[in-house]
Amino acid sequence: MLDLSFQFPSLFNPELRWRSEAQFLPRPKPAMGSWLMDPGSLTHRLKEMSDGGFNVQVLEEGWGQRSHPGLLQCFHPHVTRQRMWSRKVLLRCGETPWVAAHTLIPISSMVGVLKQLRSLRDRPLGEFLFQDPQLQRLQLEITQCDDIWGRRSLFYLRHQPILVAEFFLPELLREDARRLRALGSVC
Repeated sequence: MLDLSFQFPSLFNPELRWRSEAQFLPRPKPAMGSWLMDPGSLTHRLKEMSDGGFNVQVLEEGWGQRSHPGLLQCFHPHVTRQRMWSRKVLLRCGETPWVAAHTLIPISSMVGVLKQLRSLRDRPLGEFLFQDPQLQRLQLEITQCDDIWGRRSLFYLRHQPILVAEFFLPELLREDARRLRALGSVC
């Protein structure tokens, strides 16, 4: 079980060095790479893997600071001056955290149906995003902090930016490896 007293990396962490997969050396191992570079819904993949145990634990959400230097490369300059809705959650199987996620949503993105993003509570953001066929995802960037790998993506939903970072925790990789071994012994 993961020690929840740890501080998982966030989008506000200036020490993280985000790069495209091609620029990142050393490259992640294939098992980690399959999680980092998966273009589909992480929520969907975790739900399939959890056999009904998937849940979201909200750690913190609310209006965040207006400007962080590291965000200048993600958002247009006029967006970085806005207040941001910051949401930090754990994506879990039962009580076991598999992914720590941090989402930033500029106030200008919370218009129309996107106002719902402030009231997701324990519902996964991925379900909301990936249900819209017009969802656009810009290039994934990855980072590593000790033994935790992360990825971030700038999504455009209804032409509004939403920045999502996901940090893959060791328990997820152990469970993934266990399942792969079990499949290998069946074949």
